[in-house]
Amino acid sequence: MKSQVSNAQHRENARGALNNQWGTMAWITFLSGVISSVIGSIVKSIIGYSPDSASGNIINFLLDNFIFFAITYGTYYCALQVIRGKKVESSMLLTVFQSKYYIPMLIINFIQYVVNFLVGLIVLLPVLLTSGVGLYFSLMFNVMSVEKLQENLAGSLFLALTIVIASVLVSFLGIFISGVFQFAVWTKLDYPELGIGTALRYGLKLMQGRFGQYILLELSFIGWFILGILALFIGLLWVIPYNQVAVASFYRTACEEQGTFLEA
Repeated sequence: MKSQVSNAQHRENARGALNNQWGTMAWITFLSGVISSVIGSIVKSIIGYSPDSASGNIINFLLDNFIFFAITYGTYYCALQVIRGKKVESSMLLTVFQSKYYIPMLIINFIQYVVNFLVGLIVLLPVLLTSGVGLYFSLMFNVMSVEKLQENLAGSLFLALTIVIASVLVSFLGIFISGVFQFAVWTKLDYPELGIGTALRYGLKLMQGRFGQYILLELSFIGWFILGILALFIGLLWVIPYNQVAVASFYRTACEEQGTFLEA
C-alpha cells in the first residue's frame, strides 16, 4: 500500500512537532545514555568482570534485556508523545518500568532478540558450511578478535565475500525487524490491554507494503548522523530525537491508513 504522505513530509512533521521541544528531547536522549552508562559502571565495579569475558557477555546481555531496553522504549514513548503535540518531560523516560508495561515489553524485547539471533544463524549458514562450526559460532556470539577475523578473511576471498553479503542482508533484515517491533511497542503503549501477539501482528501489518518507504526514511538520516558524529557526537542529541519523531510520524500515518488493529 503506497502511503499518501512522503518521507519529506514526515521529516517536516517531526521538525514542526519538535518546535520548542528540541532541548527537552536532547536532554532525554542524553539522560538515556547517562543512566545506561552509570548502571553499567556500577554493576561492573560491584562484580568486577571483564567486558570481553564470558561472564561479561552474560552480564551485558542481562543488562541490555532487563534494564536498558526499557530506557530505549522510553525514548520511543517520548517521540510518540511529541508527534502527537504533547509536552514531554524527562520522567517519561522511565514509563516502561511501570508495572502495566514492563513485563509485556520485556517479552516483546526478548522475542525481537530471538528473531534477530535466528536471522543471524540462517544468514551465516554458508560460513558454517564452508569454514566450520568454530568460525560460525565465533561470529554469531561476537567472541572473535578483530585480528583473528582479519586473518581468516585474508586467507579466503570466498569467506570475505560471504561475510560482506551476509552483513548487508542482516542489516536490511535488521532494519525491517526493528521497525516492526518498534511499531508493536508503540501499539502496546497505546493499548496496554492488547495481547502481545496482536501487537506484533499489527506492527507487521503496518510495515507490509511500506517497507520500501520506511527504509528510505531511515536512510535519509545517514547524513544527519554523520554530521552529529562529526560534531563531537554532541549533535546526536538532536539527530536521534529528529529521527525517532519522524519514524513516529510514519507510524501515525500507517495507523491512519491501515485502520485500528481490529480492522487490520
